[in-house]
Amino acid sequence: MCLPAARLRLADLTGIALSFTCLLHCLALPLALLLAPALSRWIALPEGVHAAILLLALPAAAIAMRDGWRRHRRLAPAILAVSGLALLMLGLSAHEGWIAAAYPEAADRLLTSVGALTLAAAHLLNWRWRHRGGGHELAA
Repeated sequence: MCLPAARLRLADLTGIALSFTCLLHCLALPLALLLAPALSRWIALPEGVHAAILLLALPAAAIAMRDGWRRHRRLAPAILAVSGLALLMLGLSAHEGWIAAAYPEAADRLLTSVGALTLAAAHLLNWRWRHRGGGHELAA
């Protein structure tokens, strides 16, 4: 049983929005803080923001990829999504100090940025294939 199209669209949109939110947080916020140190008092985010975004991204990706698979039967979006989520988890691990890294802040930003872009690409590809007829005959 597949979910209605509106719910599938919402799952992909949620996944894309969360991926770009993560990317924005990891790239734009540090840049803004670097350029305007006085703003750091007002822009500081709670420590749990990385984990919260990841906890929202996991079910959004799972729902979107499962139902995308049911529609278009292509593994590429799911493989990209799992890769992106794994990179996000590694980024969180670097941020929290759970894994050894020579430069934990750089590892956090790199892993999280690449993971967010990979996950966003998975959702975009899934969406594209799901809304283009969904058959195996689609060209990559």
